[in-house]
Amino acid sequence: MKPTSMSVRNKVIIGVTLAAALFFVLRLPGIHMPYHQDEWKNVSASMSIESAGTFFAHPPFMQMFFVASNRLFGTDNMRLFPLIFALVSVVLFYLVVKRRVDVKAAVLAVLAYLVCFYGILGSLQLDVDGSILPALFLLAVFAYDRLPGRKWLILLVATLLVGMLIKLNFILVIGAIVLDYLWVNRLWVNRHDQIYRKVGIVAGSLVAFGAVYVALLYFIQAIYPAFSISFMIGHANQFSDAVGRNWTQIIVQGVKAVYYLSPLLLVPLLWISKETIKRTRVFGLYLILGLIFYFVLFDFSRGALDKYLMFAIVPLAVMVGVILSEILGNVFKEGTLPRERYTIYGITLGVGVVITVLLVALNFLPQQVVALYPKTEWFGRVLHGQWNVLTPLNGGSGPLGFYISFLFIACSYIISLIVAVTAIIKKQWRFEATVVLILIGLAYNIIFAQELFFGGINGSAPKVLNEAVKFIAESDHIKKVMTFNDIGAGPLSIMGKYAGRIYATPESEEGYRKKFSEFDGDYLVVDMPRLYSGGLYYRFFARCDVLFQSVSGNISGKVYDCSRARTIVKTL
Repeated sequence: MKPTSMSVRNKVIIGVTLAAALFFVLRLPGIHMPYHQDEWKNVSASMSIESAGTFFAHPPFMQMFFVASNRLFGTDNMRLFPLIFALVSVVLFYLVVKRRVDVKAAVLAVLAYLVCFYGILGSLQLDVDGSILPALFLLAVFAYDRLPGRKWLILLVATLLVGMLIKLNFILVIGAIVLDYLWVNRLWVNRHDQIYRKVGIVAGSLVAFGAVYVALLYFIQAIYPAFSISFMIGHANQFSDAVGRNWTQIIVQGVKAVYYLSPLLLVPLLWISKETIKRTRVFGLYLILGLIFYFVLFDFSRGALDKYLMFAIVPLAVMVGVILSEILGNVFKEGTLPRERYTIYGITLGVGVVITVLLVALNFLPQQVVALYPKTEWFGRVLHGQWNVLTPLNGGSGPLGFYISFLFIACSYIISLIVAVTAIIKKQWRFEATVVLILIGLAYNIIFAQELFFGGINGSAPKVLNEAVKFIAESDHIKKVMTFNDIGAGPLSIMGKYAGRIYATPESEEGYRKKFSEFDGDYLVVDMPRLYSGGLYYRFFARCDVLFQSVSGNISGKVYDCSRARTIVKTL
């Protein structure tokens, strides 16, 4: 009797189970990571409507969502809030790409999102840019693809309004959808009067949408006094280019986003076809508009640019999913995998595994830890080929930072680019190149996730922090603690010992001389990143007494008594 193929229902069950397992395995270890800087500010502000009104400077739904999340999940479990939206995004990824392309592309897009470190980080970061806004973008495309139809139009408009009522940068989604609509209709009609009429309809619809949006803002302000329109507008104006851009900071944050996206979500773009561009046009437009918005139109050098650039996760995962589908899809069609190719595919897999293992091994070579300042030192080392350095990946948007070998990052990208370019020259090798890229990409993203959650190679900042916080909590003689880089602000605030933060920047040294000489409490320094040697902060803490020390790999945490050093700080 001829064996029957697996039923569609069983395939769906297996697929959903594997996707869910991958989603949770790569995210649940980070559920209880310490809240860091902006994350803790969001948590503390969401403890009451009154505090939310004085902190959240975005449209009203953001503070409402955070307050509701705090009430629903509790202060310690608020990472469940973005995680739920990320899970919704997985479903929407599949539905949107399946309709636009096919099942294979949808599955590969979902997998790209599931394993990409930027997607993992966005799923857990306690803000809206990494999971809430991407989920709403996918929902908007889901409704847009089903137009015309009244219920889909209502869903689209409602989604766009909700997005704009969460954060103003959701206007990028509106722009991408409008441009895509105009592009499609420009191709469908020949008469200019029809083009002008459709453009007029779109313009009128945008005006009506804007009027409804403004009316909703004033209505919400009237019934929910914790929200202030003037506060929101004032915050938005901070990103004008009036002061002058810090291009070094922009480059650093942009490079960090490239690290987080990984070769898996960037290098396959070299193989993009016209058909893929056509099928994913709205995503490409969204990506282009976002890059113009964040790098050209406004100055985000004083903001958490690496957090804002999370918008790129969705369009890149979709485009890469479709690209890989075009390459892998034909190979696995029934009857198209010649037996004589088995040996070649086996050799390809073996070569890919060897390359991946060698790249992972680079993480275990001796590495130097470079301080965050001066930032030009890092560029100098890179330009001179001194790549065996640990790159601190941290920022004010949280979570707590971690180290990754720059040698590993650079070699992963270089080899991936060589493989991709080779497959452009020899197109018949594209399948083999794809296998190698996937292996490198998986290892790359897993290393990043492992270091964020566990710090198994280079050290764990959360482990060091938790041990130091435990010591402070058990030490009755420690009454006030000032903390470096605001690390540990959450638990210190909860125990009533938080006395402020230290941002150890070179330009602030003179101001801290006075602050150090007047402060009579203790200090917590978790060196993520390292203090630059020779600076005031380094010299000051070198003269303090160490009350407690914890070490994990290349990261240490110390609690200092600086009562003696404060008397001489003005001479340092």
